[in-house]
Amino acid sequence: MTSPESASAEAVHRPPRMTRRGEEKRALLLSTAADMFLEHGYDGVSLDDIVKACGGSKTNVYSYFGGKDGLFVAVVERLCDRFLEKTEKGLDLSRCDVVQGLRKIAHSFLQSLLDERHLAFLRLIFAEARRFPALGNAWYTRGPAATSAYIANFLATQKAAGARLSASPEVSARLFHGMVLASVLHRTLATGIRPDDSETDVLVNDAIAVIVARDGTLRSRRSG
Repeated sequence: MTSPESASAEAVHRPPRMTRRGEEKRALLLSTAADMFLEHGYDGVSLDDIVKACGGSKTNVYSYFGGKDGLFVAVVERLCDRFLEKTEKGLDLSRCDVVQGLRKIAHSFLQSLLDERHLAFLRLIFAEARRFPALGNAWYTRGPAATSAYIANFLATQKAAGARLSASPEVSARLFHGMVLASVLHRTLATGIRPDDSETDVLVNDAIAVIVARDGTLRSRRSG
């Protein structure tokens, strides 16, 4: 069994001179394994199951990922990247001020985060992160840290354009992420209860009141 510490390196392993067919096979293994891990968990899926579902051989898995552990971490990295790409793709903040943009970010990210597939993904992460330290690190780097960085970049752009923040863009992004995205997500995971739009609006407005200078907040509320 591959050690958890080496799994991350194996997850990004690429055999030299991989052909187009090899790339397609690798992608199919990732896609198939993702569906199976989400449905059955790590222990509920064997390499034989995955290979049988998509064809090929276990040699492909060891060649591309180093083994089941490496494949599992690669699946986590892929799903994180796909969730973030899907969310960012639908966001156009070019004409938004800081308050409008934060509201748009919150609703767009929550729509993605509360998707049933993403919730199943998080339950899988939390169930296995202790056993596979590389798994938790891969999720955090490509999940919460990447989301916070996206918000921080938006806030930095807004600050450069004249928006007044109560803290640096990085600190403000972490506060917004925790007050809105993390709080809603944790509540939903723990209770199964999703907030309605009015509850989300309250959370977003409270977070904005904390991180955006008061005059900017009031001005945006009047205009909205």
